[in-house]
Amino acid sequence: MRILQLLKMRAGMTVSQLTDALHISQMGIRQHLAILEAEELVEYHREKQKRGRPLHIYRLTDQANTLFPTTYANFAVGLMNEVAKFNGPGFINKVFQERMKSQLQTYQQRLQGKDLPERIKELTRIRDEEGYMACCDENEDDYVLIEHNCPISVIAEEYPYVCEIELGLFRQSLGTKVVREEHLMQGSHRCCYRIAKDKKE
Repeated sequence: MRILQLLKMRAGMTVSQLTDALHISQMGIRQHLAILEAEELVEYHREKQKRGRPLHIYRLTDQANTLFPTTYANFAVGLMNEVAKFNGPGFINKVFQERMKSQLQTYQQRLQGKDLPERIKELTRIRDEEGYMACCDENEDDYVLIEHNCPISVIAEEYPYVCEIELGLFRQSLGTKVVREEHLMQGSHRCCYRIAKDKKE
């Protein structure tokens, strides 16, 4: 499962990279990968190098992605489609907006009284608890919130507006500008949000 988690978070890794990350021998890693390949959870592609042999880059199959949290998204989409038949697609967007208001109250309660770095860390914890495999990083100018999994990806594919709702939720919760730089729904292997540091800190 740890191999699967690493491949989920990093999109693709070599045997050497997995060895370094897990402190297991290359033989041990290859044995685990062989089992995962047999179970159709892992596949690899060859990446040509300027010199030497091509690298074997291992990544998850679509089947493996189903092992990560989805929060019954297919069932939810089915219900929303039925509701949309009677009330129109615009009604679903209103539902998302009302849901965001409820989430915003919950988020703000947990972020209350914290400065920006602490708010970002707490927001990261919240999102991780909700199944987004979230982590945060920072550099000299920015904080970065990264989500390696999307429990509502099936919903987002059908109703992309929910992604804009989430972006608005982050902005209002943190009380600052948030820019999405990578997006699962646009072909990336993660969602990545950049938050500029308050220069007064």
